[in-house]
Amino acid sequence: MSRGSGGGTDPGPGACPLMDIDHVDDLFDVADAVARIVGGPVVIEDLDFRVLAYSTVAGQPNDEARRSAILHRRTPDRWLRWMEESGVRAKLLSSEEIVQLEFPWATFLPRYIQPIRAADTLVGYLWVMQGDVDLAPDFARLAKDFASALAPELARRSRALTENPGGQVLRQYLGGGLAPSRFAEIMGVAEDSAVAVVAIEVEAATPEAVVLRSRAMRILAMHMQVHGPPSLVGNVDQQLYLLQTMPNPGHVLDLDSLLRQVVAHLERSLRTRVLAAAGGVHQGLDNAGASRQEADLALMALKSEPGGDTIGCFSAMRYRIVLHQLRAHLRANPHLVRGVTDQLADHDRRHGTEYVATLDAYLRSFGDIREAAARLHIHPNSLRYRVRRLSELGGLDLEDPEVRLVLQLILLAEGSPGPIG
Repeated sequence: MSRGSGGGTDPGPGACPLMDIDHVDDLFDVADAVARIVGGPVVIEDLDFRVLAYSTVAGQPNDEARRSAILHRRTPDRWLRWMEESGVRAKLLSSEEIVQLEFPWATFLPRYIQPIRAADTLVGYLWVMQGDVDLAPDFARLAKDFASALAPELARRSRALTENPGGQVLRQYLGGGLAPSRFAEIMGVAEDSAVAVVAIEVEAATPEAVVLRSRAMRILAMHMQVHGPPSLVGNVDQQLYLLQTMPNPGHVLDLDSLLRQVVAHLERSLRTRVLAAAGGVHQGLDNAGASRQEADLALMALKSEPGGDTIGCFSAMRYRIVLHQLRAHLRANPHLVRGVTDQLADHDRRHGTEYVATLDAYLRSFGDIREAAARLHIHPNSLRYRVRRLSELGGLDLEDPEVRLVLQLILLAEGSPGPIG
């Protein structure tokens, strides 16, 4: 397509001159064609609001923000912040229709953003700006048609960025489709090199989580190329992983430091909360799967505690992980514990007592009456009465260590009900 294509040509009702394009060689030509037809300057951007192309049609207006975006090859940061805070980003993520921007600043020309989607996946944006002259009466339909035509090309470019060879290798290896010897050859390390896997979670609501996970993969892959020993970053089964090798036998990997570095870099780049959990350091690349399994378990434990720690290592979290798995199992199988503490909970609801909280405090204090009473801020004699009474109500033999252990697990699965500590 030449730069003059589309100029002065009526595409006809319902038609879009780009709909038959299989491959776009020059997005700038496309931008000029779109600008002439819709009647205003346009900018084509990728998913990260990086400028891919812009129109340069003579006589069409410009303003400071557009010049800045073109100069820096990206939408200005303060616009992105405003779009996030005002809900524009959310609209773009969930809608297929053109979105009008209603700026808090009066100095810029009116603008519209048309999301560009390939199937159900957002791959970019088509910006349309209006000057003194009105846009074409059906510019919204035209913008949507042009977006549909551009979608395959932007999807192709997006895949070229996101489906990096390293990510494909990691997915293939962790999926069992690549032998350790071949993986070692690709990585340029010995097959008996130590390895650790980190599982990473970008906290965001769907569908934004998919977008942010893709961005996180690119950002982290570039970061790790510069810092540290050979590593790979990729998405496997909708989970973002970092595989870190240690080819030097004398090198000791500080997992805590690595996790802090990963989380700090991603949170700074994505402006959202990030969790990172590391599996153990294992000798031999063939043990990467074991480290991945540990990282998955550690990440699940982190995610189960909203507002809690953002990093964790399997070795340091082992007891938390075991408790989390037990809690999850009991919650998934309520028939195992049904009726054990129900009478106490029912009595608390009907009479305003605190027998469940008392039982929890007593068990956490290993049967120490004074410590349990202090936890509940009551007199030890009051606690003795409560323990005797709840034992009778629930038919609980608190002298039996197995009963005490099971009761603690049940209370853990239900969540600590009382003012403990």
